[in-house]
Amino acid sequence: MREAARARTLWLALVVGLPPLVVQWAGPVPRLDADAVEYFAHLRSIYYDGDVSFENEFEHFGILSRWDKVRPTGTGLRRTNFSVGPAILWLPFYATADAWARATGTAEDGYSAAHIRAVCLGSLAYGVAGLLLVGRALRQRVSWAVTFWTAFVLLYGTFLFWYLVHEPVMSHAGSFFLAALALVLWLERREGLSTGRAAALGLALGLATCVRWQNAILLVVPAAGLALDWMGRRRSDPAARRGALLGAGVLGAAFLVAVLPQLLVFKSIFGAYLLPYPVQGRDYVRLDRPALLETFFSSRHGLLYWTPVLWAGFLGFLPLLRREARTAGILLLAVGLMSYTNACSEDWWAGGSYSNRRFDSVLPMLALGLAASLEALVAAVRRRPSWVALAVGVGLGGWNFLFMEQYRRNAIPRDDTVSFARVAQNNADLLGEIAGTPVAWPANWLFARRHRMAADRYDLAVGKYLFLRQNNLGGVIDLGDDRSDPALLAEGWTGRTSCEKAICRGVESQARVLAPLGGDAPDTMDLTVRAGGSGTLSVSVNGARVGEFPLSAPLRDLTVRVPAWTWRPGINEVVLAAGDAVVDKLVFTRTSTSTSR
Repeated sequence: MREAARARTLWLALVVGLPPLVVQWAGPVPRLDADAVEYFAHLRSIYYDGDVSFENEFEHFGILSRWDKVRPTGTGLRRTNFSVGPAILWLPFYATADAWARATGTAEDGYSAAHIRAVCLGSLAYGVAGLLLVGRALRQRVSWAVTFWTAFVLLYGTFLFWYLVHEPVMSHAGSFFLAALALVLWLERREGLSTGRAAALGLALGLATCVRWQNAILLVVPAAGLALDWMGRRRSDPAARRGALLGAGVLGAAFLVAVLPQLLVFKSIFGAYLLPYPVQGRDYVRLDRPALLETFFSSRHGLLYWTPVLWAGFLGFLPLLRREARTAGILLLAVGLMSYTNACSEDWWAGGSYSNRRFDSVLPMLALGLAASLEALVAAVRRRPSWVALAVGVGLGGWNFLFMEQYRRNAIPRDDTVSFARVAQNNADLLGEIAGTPVAWPANWLFARRHRMAADRYDLAVGKYLFLRQNNLGGVIDLGDDRSDPALLAEGWTGRTSCEKAICRGVESQARVLAPLGGDAPDTMDLTVRAGGSGTLSVSVNGARVGEFPLSAPLRDLTVRVPAWTWRPGINEVVLAAGDAVVDKLVFTRTSTSTSR
């Protein structure tokens, strides 16, 4: 039995480890930029300089003069928004590479290709180890086949593969590994949480918090379990009650020991062991304004939009709750809290992310749900194999219906050749037009109902912002710019037309445009409409008329101050009404710095 288990584990390790290794090493040495620079700076500075003064590392990477680095903190060091945990995990790999590089005379002061390759290999090793731990957590619950395919889908069907292979100099592989380790340590408890297991679990969660600070939320899993142990046995078993309290104390102490490196880094850089608010800024996490639908369904890195296989991970908690109510309930609580926290981040889309990478530590818990879904699917097919034929038939019938609609609309040649790419794109366009993008259901339906627009407009509109964080519109909706058009334009606009030196659109008596703000309560803003024509132009915001202007032949700026009460968090609607008007752009200007950045 043990030999069979070892053989299966080895087979799983080869399947999830060898292809990523080949792809990673077949490519060039990754060029470090963005977040990877700062994670690597921690590692190089700790190993080579024995400190967390990153001035020389930032100068090496050319970011020392960047706005957030140019001024030292109160302690004289350069600030960083990133954690020390990945450097701790990478140290053994980096040290090994450094010894080899020094022996061969290619050390390059710690920045060599060997050093970078070693870090990449380290992330891959942690990712594979995390997948094997997930397999261990599943093997007592589901069949070997379901265990294998769950691990397979978790790697190749989610964002995990990207961060093991293409961007491994990041925190996500280590975060996934430590979350998987913590899950196994917790799931394999027997009667209560022993002192040794509590210490190991505390260390794993503390180090996970050093890797990604939000992983402190995972403490809710053992905390909830210990609380239930204490409440359930406080009368019938006083010894178990004392054991639960002891386990909680050991867990907390071990957690603090493991999280100490990050606290020491905070003290060195910012002068305090704990910061009163996130390093990114006071308003970076807004617990009262979660962008829940956007976080899951927006085309801007929405988790289920980019990684729809995780639907099975969430839905799988339904059978899990019937089978293991206590375990599934506690894990679902952790998943919910982590999801809510991610949705409350000001940049809920996680910057330049593949899918939504901030869910890395949720993947091991979703693996249990994914396995339950796969198990239910296998059972359903065994009971009713005709369902497979039905599903295939429905899919082929739907494809044929959309193909016929293309033919009816003359979207493809009626008597000539056509490429598959064109047919597939037309079918996708038609499906979106008819029912909205399937991976954005039901968020796009809610959007369509609220804003009286087609459901497929959700993909381009939701996730754009006038001001919020990076890659925003800079407060400008340019009617001749592809970034604004067609995403934010509703009904009432004519096609593009030249007007003076600009590209304008005409107003067909009344035209509507969406103005997306961030989640914070808006402030008073100046709205400038650059327009021309004859007659008058009326401007309304969210149904309230805020201004009326006479129009003239040359384009000119028409500015009105719109009070704070008129705006609302999220998407606003601006309506322009005119008999004969052309509009170049709308410019939104904040009158104070209290609005979303």
